[in-house]
Amino acid sequence: MMKRLWPLLLILLCPFAEAQTYDFGFQRDLSVPVVQQGRRLAYPWAGGMNSVHMSEIDLNGDGKKDLFVFEKNGNRILTFLHTDSGYRIDPAYAAFFPTLHDWVILKDYNHDGKEDIFTYGMAGISVFQNVSDTVPKFKLITKQLEAYYYNGMSNIYASPDDYMAIEDVDGDGDIDILNFWLLGKYVHYIRNYAVENGQGEDFAFKLEDECWGKFAEGESNNEITLHISCEEKGDGDGVPKHVGSSIFARDLTGNGLTDIVVGDVDYPNLILLKNGGTHEKALMTAIDTAFPNASMPVNLFSMPAITFVDVDGDGAEEIIASPSDPSLTKSQNVESVWLYVKDSLTGRYELQNKSFLQEDMIDVGGGSYPVLYDWDGDGLQDLFIGNYGTLDSAWFEYGYLKTAYSSSVAYYRNTGTAAAPAFELVTADFGSLCQYGLQALYPAFGDFNGDGRTDLLCGQRDGTLLLVANMASADALAFAAPQFNYGQIDVGDFSTPCYFDLDGDGKNDLLIGNRRGHIVYYRHIASSDIPQFELVTDTLGGVDVRDFELSYFGFAVPCFFRNAQNQTILFCGNEQGYVSYYKDIDNNLDGVFTLKQSALFEVRNRRKYDIDEGCRVAPAVADLDGDGYPDLLVGNYAGGIAWYKGTTPPDDEVGIPQYSDSTITVYPNPATSHVRVAMDYGCDKVLILNLQGQCVGEQQIANGSFSVANLPAGMYILRFYHRQSVVGTAKLVKNG
Repeated sequence: MMKRLWPLLLILLCPFAEAQTYDFGFQRDLSVPVVQQGRRLAYPWAGGMNSVHMSEIDLNGDGKKDLFVFEKNGNRILTFLHTDSGYRIDPAYAAFFPTLHDWVILKDYNHDGKEDIFTYGMAGISVFQNVSDTVPKFKLITKQLEAYYYNGMSNIYASPDDYMAIEDVDGDGDIDILNFWLLGKYVHYIRNYAVENGQGEDFAFKLEDECWGKFAEGESNNEITLHISCEEKGDGDGVPKHVGSSIFARDLTGNGLTDIVVGDVDYPNLILLKNGGTHEKALMTAIDTAFPNASMPVNLFSMPAITFVDVDGDGAEEIIASPSDPSLTKSQNVESVWLYVKDSLTGRYELQNKSFLQEDMIDVGGGSYPVLYDWDGDGLQDLFIGNYGTLDSAWFEYGYLKTAYSSSVAYYRNTGTAAAPAFELVTADFGSLCQYGLQALYPAFGDFNGDGRTDLLCGQRDGTLLLVANMASADALAFAAPQFNYGQIDVGDFSTPCYFDLDGDGKNDLLIGNRRGHIVYYRHIASSDIPQFELVTDTLGGVDVRDFELSYFGFAVPCFFRNAQNQTILFCGNEQGYVSYYKDIDNNLDGVFTLKQSALFEVRNRRKYDIDEGCRVAPAVADLDGDGYPDLLVGNYAGGIAWYKGTTPPDDEVGIPQYSDSTITVYPNPATSHVRVAMDYGCDKVLILNLQGQCVGEQQIANGSFSVANLPAGMYILRFYHRQSVVGTAKLVKNG
């Protein structure tokens, strides 16, 4: 027992020199009602869906298979519990999963009735065993699943963009792998000999066939060629060009052999390849390009992937299809989760729903930019949501997929009370802007032409602003045609304006985020009713939300507001999915704002969890229930909104989630000068403790490594942090 407790004791003995205090408290809230087209949404604040892959798993130990949803756009996890009346969303279960990215497949490889995790892990496959008891728990088995290739062991290749098939291909009781090889075209069959070896092992992989099924996928398209010799090496330069596919494997024809369904990058359809060979030698003998039925086949740009899930609990599995293209701007993003149900009479799968679960969420397509403003003047904050856009059309140009998106602004009127907000969709195209084929419209509100009516000002993808003048009387909606290039303002790409009186002179200024991750400050200098703006700085407060280890861009989305003490506060969204909090702004407009928290967090059961909503998040803040605490709405690239209710700020003793040390590897160990760290949870800082629990060093982790050159020889405890949260500990031996 003491062996397991002593690292925690050291943590208590070695606190930071300065205790952490918090100004805000937040907790996920799913209760605020939302109505669309006369129907109350079941999961309005789930956060939306674009490109998802679903798997079944028992999350709460009740014997029913629940639903695990992995959203590729931002690596989000959504968890739904299976109840007698259908699915009930419960986001708390997502926190039990390790950090997962690019693709995730749940599959019970050891036949214990618990689905394990297969996921992308640095050009390979990482595996976590499901060791759940009263709550979900996962143990890292390997960071790189290996197989015997030719004359030695090597990691099984995996692309971050592909979905492979993890299935018992030969019917011997253990899982095998079908995966397109490094440059595409052929499918590798990686057979598992665990059962044959009879040694109680789970994985004993070997490359069995370099051209399983004797077919090839086109080098520059999704055409399938059957009965090939498997000796072609591509076109004239000898390098196949085709990479990017999804594979699903199952006996779909009833002959006892494994068939496959293939989706392809840039293409919207799925292709069924029927196996007419044997268990020992697969041979694809027929093709169906209109899966799962000719009258209504899957048609989802781009690279659809499927899974089978028993969504209604009747024992018969349904098909769920969704795009899996890695690009944020190539796929369908509304009606992008298709559900097919098997007809008991015909045996065919029929399309039942194009937006399974998605239809019960606020989901505005690609990108979601919430803004709160009392449009109708009833004293209640209404909700407006801009977006990057929804897919208008797709076409091929010189063999490459081209797509067109149109952005819009949705208007949800607050129909509740000052203590109990509720929202109803009025229009999905406020200001009638969808017709112009713009992208990344971000709304702001104010009287910009001096006529006493509130106008709509929008940032957009090209970094300029457009003004939509309000021409209505009373509560009607009537607008003039948009005036482009408003004020000749251009902040680069992806302008996100906030109209706010920053300097306290009684006139609202323009504070505009951009793709570079900065905030541009235009001061309101007009003495008349018609605003005029003057550029003050393009790096207000020194704010820079970029993470150079991940991207050269930041996609800053600022939300300025004043707290109960009348202090100016900034919450800022970014590309990485976190909301940062800045203070010390008043009387410091020429200086650097204080970054109080790099990531806001919520508290559950006295544990803190970063508010991480995927990628390209956008915050909106207001006290929407009149309790004195600001509530936080967070949009994300999957097109939805997450609602976090403001609560009493937590004390500085609030706990943090503790993760298993088995997920951390430090090497070399023993070390002499530098140490590299590999772990399943991001980390940016390490505290070094001696065996007496004393802090002897602190290092920032850059590019996965840190220096121990100045440490005396001996044994140390490493405590790793990510955004102020402890994410694990490890032992280190330092040589002299």
